[in-house]
Amino acid sequence: MSDTEESQGAPPHVASEFFLWLWYQSETGQGRVELGSDAGTVEYWVDDRISFRAVGEEKVSAIMTGDNPSLTPEAHAALAGGKVIRDVRLALRKEDREYSVTLKAPRIEIAGAKLPALVKSGDEGEVLYERMFLYEELHFILGGLFRAFATARCDEAWRERTLPDLRRWVAAGPASGAGLDAGEEAS
Repeated sequence: MSDTEESQGAPPHVASEFFLWLWYQSETGQGRVELGSDAGTVEYWVDDRISFRAVGEEKVSAIMTGDNPSLTPEAHAALAGGKVIRDVRLALRKEDREYSVTLKAPRIEIAGAKLPALVKSGDEGEVLYERMFLYEELHFILGGLFRAFATARCDEAWRERTLPDLRRWVAAGPASGAGLDAGEEAS
């Protein structure tokens, strides 16, 4: 691997596949991931922004914003037309804490993170430590989501079941379950 390849991180398609998987899982009722033995569960969904680009291009070619942009016919039409996700704004809930973060391809960069505000008063040190905890928890949550995706993506069921389900979901349009039965896992 060359220095250039190494500095670029994962192959460019990984981010777009990860974002698509998150979107698909959230809309088919699977937008919930167990983070580990004692770490609890996180719920997630596409928040108020999703953008697309043509394969092989970096420039954004379609942006959906507002309430539930992932449920719009235009968002599904972009996928059906061969576009890939360039960035996505996610809402995340862990226990009583809600986060919002934009993930950008191709490096899965974090942008515009909004952390829950829990401490209303206190000394500067207390507020600083809380903010540090919340940033660390956000990174832990995103790592857990990526681990869940990587596990699903490397599983033999990806080609046999998940990929066909994803294709049916894209073809069916907004808010479809792609033929999944209630409680059935896509990965």
